[in-house]
Amino acid sequence: MKASPTVHDGVFSETQNENKHIVIDGFELGDELSDGILVTDHNGVVLRINKAYSKITGISEEEMIGQHMQTFVEKKYINKPVSLLVLKEKKKISIMSTTPSTNSKVLVTGTPIFDKNGEIAQVYTIVRDFTELVLLKEKLEEKERENEKYYKALQLLNENKGNTSFIGESTPIIKIKRLIEQVSNTDATVLITGETGVGKEVIANEIVKNSSRNKQPFVKVNCSAIPETLLESELFGYEKGAFTGAQQKTKLGLFEEANHGTILLDEIGEMPMKLQAKLLRIIQEKEVVRIGGSRPIKIDVRIIAATNQNILNQIKEGSFREDLYYRLNVIPFVMPPLRERSEDIYLLVYHFLNQFNSKYNKQKKIAPEELDLLTNYQWPGNIRELKNTIERLVIIGENEYITRDIIILTLGEEHFPSNIGKKIMPLKEAVAILEKEIITNALKKYGSTHKAAKALGVTQPTVLRKAKSLGITDWKFNND
Repeated sequence: MKASPTVHDGVFSETQNENKHIVIDGFELGDELSDGILVTDHNGVVLRINKAYSKITGISEEEMIGQHMQTFVEKKYINKPVSLLVLKEKKKISIMSTTPSTNSKVLVTGTPIFDKNGEIAQVYTIVRDFTELVLLKEKLEEKERENEKYYKALQLLNENKGNTSFIGESTPIIKIKRLIEQVSNTDATVLITGETGVGKEVIANEIVKNSSRNKQPFVKVNCSAIPETLLESELFGYEKGAFTGAQQKTKLGLFEEANHGTILLDEIGEMPMKLQAKLLRIIQEKEVVRIGGSRPIKIDVRIIAATNQNILNQIKEGSFREDLYYRLNVIPFVMPPLRERSEDIYLLVYHFLNQFNSKYNKQKKIAPEELDLLTNYQWPGNIRELKNTIERLVIIGENEYITRDIIILTLGEEHFPSNIGKKIMPLKEAVAILEKEIITNALKKYGSTHKAAKALGVTQPTVLRKAKSLGITDWKFNND
């Protein structure tokens, strides 16, 4: 009859000799497993570990054998010693944890082995590395969030199609939209500030469209586009015979043409000081005097002014009247640059993509990964630059999808430094991505594998081999 199992010298076995043979064979087999294995005695002292345990935790066998598990907690090698919890609770325990040294996400399961007296003799701990699985789950969740964002963008565009040209759902844009609703049906003077290309005219259009004056004239004047010598006559008009050699007839100024409606004075910061005094009178008195005339003409005009200048600085420099600024700045709108409302870029990209696909009879599409490129770009020219870029991307190339390479080529490689170090991913994958990016850039810059190899400090065959293995397919190797 087979002998009953016993515990001898802290190791579960049938006999001492058999136990030695079983443990050696077991850990030889255990070293081939991907799961980490740790065996402690009834006091929490480490008896054995396999190779996978060292790999997952970053702690060598020499460091662990014969040491109490609490030692590794104090050294901050281990967060939660499951074996000690098992000894305390006297039951099987499983927890999710992170290894401090390798930052691995692990499932740790400790199982007690009892002797014939019902006391714990040893604790077997299995550590399963879930890092890659967790990363994959995070990537999938990120993709789901992206898809949801893109779907919402398309849904919003479809809902607003034809209703507005003011695209955006970011917090600052929502605040501006609410302010437009509040002030549109008043006659209050509006001052819109913001960088070039942010869409200041779009705000003016929305105000007029939603106002009671929307059926009346809406006159737009770019104060920087009209020569200073002509700006006064354009704005205020002139009487017959006011100028020598001019046509002998009266000319209505733009303020009179906008009567009962709205006038947009774009780039108001460029208006000469002498005309600022006349504009101030129009705002205060609601009347205009033509050049060469003396009779004031009553007008009913709502004024919207816009500028990309810092008017407060202009006041300090003496190039803008302080009293005019306060007359204009009754309802201030500050349009943020596109880089400060990056969540709106998805909406704007789809809006312009639809617009230019229709205009040029194209069916261009853009994938989420490429959209991320556009979102991370700073857009110094703001919406105007984005619009022009999307138009260019729709026109050039025959591919159905707008690719990463064509976006980088269009906007300039210098604007897209590698950000691979900011992402958490397996090192092997990160190194491959970075290697591919560096070699691709070197090949494009030097136009030769020999020159690229010299710049990279490696041999030409190395560049050739790595380029092929990394899938750099847009390089003609046989022409080098």
